[in-house]
Amino acid sequence: MANVELSVPVTDKTVFEIGSISKQFVSTAVMILVQEDKLDLDDAIHRYLPDLPSEWLGVNIRQLLTHTSGIPDYEEIRTYDVYSFRLTPEQVIQMAHSRPMDFTPGAGWYYSNTGYFLLSMIVERIECRPLGHVLGNRIFGPLEMTETRMSDPEAIIPNRASGYWINKAGELINRNPTETSSTLGAGGLLTTVYDLAKWDEALYGDRLLSDESKSTMWESAVPARYFDEETEYGFGWFVSRYQGLRSHSHTGQVAGFVADFSRYPDQEIAIIVLLNRYRVRPDYVKVAVLHTFMPSLGAIPE
Repeated sequence: MANVELSVPVTDKTVFEIGSISKQFVSTAVMILVQEDKLDLDDAIHRYLPDLPSEWLGVNIRQLLTHTSGIPDYEEIRTYDVYSFRLTPEQVIQMAHSRPMDFTPGAGWYYSNTGYFLLSMIVERIECRPLGHVLGNRIFGPLEMTETRMSDPEAIIPNRASGYWINKAGELINRNPTETSSTLGAGGLLTTVYDLAKWDEALYGDRLLSDESKSTMWESAVPARYFDEETEYGFGWFVSRYQGLRSHSHTGQVAGFVADFSRYPDQEIAIIVLLNRYRVRPDYVKVAVLHTFMPSLGAIPE
């Protein structure tokens, strides 16, 4: 059900929050700016955001993209509930700065939503427009992704699903929609399954990114302390293999929603799972679909 209280069923037009799947659109915006020589991946982040804490000196754009910056994750500090509040960038930065750096920039890997919040701010600073406008003009408009936009609890958005959660008493309860200001491109987008299918199709061509840019985006980062061990994370994408199949993927999770977008480029297959209940497993649905349509992979794992 898209809305349990009103008995509204989910359809192929239902609009879902997609959480961290949003990160790949921010990384694409960054790579578009790289192609236009407006930004370099090795630029220090203080070049664009000079008022950031001095402890973060030495962090560059590439490290934000690959979660190798060492800047703490403000979501981990404040939990998913942080996304229901209207926040200023200064408040988000203050949360992340309340904890020491996780490691020296480039010396490790740790997933940090703060990095993609800062990348969103950098894109806004360069383009002199809010992130939603940048993504709309640069990506969603050209690809005719007409149902994709930043989350806004106050906006009237046709076909928007409500988000739910099971509380400790075993009751289904409502969850608040995500506030754009609390997450920006770290996890603030709404979309539909058909819009993500358009996005998948565009990634096979060069309408937005060159082959060189995509190769860079889908290359696994290897921080210094990992030596030869890959992190299996590129720029806003996990890059790994499933039973020998090359995969570009990301999950998303915000209060009330989980999602999984997995691409298998060699087979030209994409599986999109959008769910409006927190703490359920989209990966089981994904694997069941993949094994059903590719029987050579064998029986669906238990």
